Amino acid sequence: MAGSAGFGEPAFVSMLTFEERRQLPTYEHDCETDSDCDPALRCFYNERIGRRFCTDSRCMTDLQCAEDFACRAFVTENGRDRIRGCSLVGVRKEGESCKRLPETREQGCARGLLCQTRCGRPCRLEEPSSCPAGYFCDDGPDGPSCLPTCEGRACPDGQRCVALGRQISICATIHGQDCQLNPCPAGEGCQVYGHLAPANAVWMECLRTCVPPCSQGTVCSFYHCRKACDPQGPPVCGPDFSCGQYEAGQPWACMPGAWRR
Repeated sequence: MAGSAGFGEPAFVSMLTFEERRQLPTYEHDCETDSDCDPALRCFYNERIGRRFCTDSRCMTDLQCAEDFACRAFVTENGRDRIRGCSLVGVRKEGESCKRLPETREQGCARGLLCQTRCGRPCRLEEPSSCPAGYFCDDGPDGPSCLPTCEGRACPDGQRCVALGRQISICATIHGQDCQLNPCPAGEGCQVYGHLAPANAVWMECLRTCVPPCSQGTVCSFYHCRKACDPQGPPVCGPDFSCGQYEAGQPWACMPGAWRR
């Protein structure tokens, strides 16, 4: 059974047999923490279906997945253990943003690439040259992969080097307010979105959290106060932003053009 381990010391929850799963009352039942699951299982949040449930590993190699899927590692709800599951192989190229559990092929990495917020080829931590120029090798759940960096490199006209966290940076056109260079007003934080945007574009905006309650003309959407809008009304969101919902049932608000669910 899996225990605590860093990315460099893989330890995975076991893959059980069909009969072993049948004997566990909590198998695939909803959960909040591991304590809700039988000891052989872990509580795992599947962002693709929006559900948290008790499970074991569902694969150990690609051969145990359907033709268009690959066996990938995922961190469980306790933040330590990892399980393996089948993830849809996509079409996104090296350096492009990605989802580890994509809903469509357009959100996932092409076969042979690993997703660590950006698609990258496998690499060796002890050999920086195992990544192409403009990339660095960083460890992840599936092992090390190459991630983009533009530090110390010149960007094309109209773009600048934008930090995306974890040493990742890309040359990008900036939509919205460049709050990395121009700090946000007091009480607001700089939000940067590059997820599933074009490889060379990011959206930025200054937002405050929904506590205390949002002021008039704004609504609480995904923990932040955003400008309210009506999809059937006049356009009020401004360039590069559109009226949308974080998810069904949520209020309509002005969202970055890069925002996708």
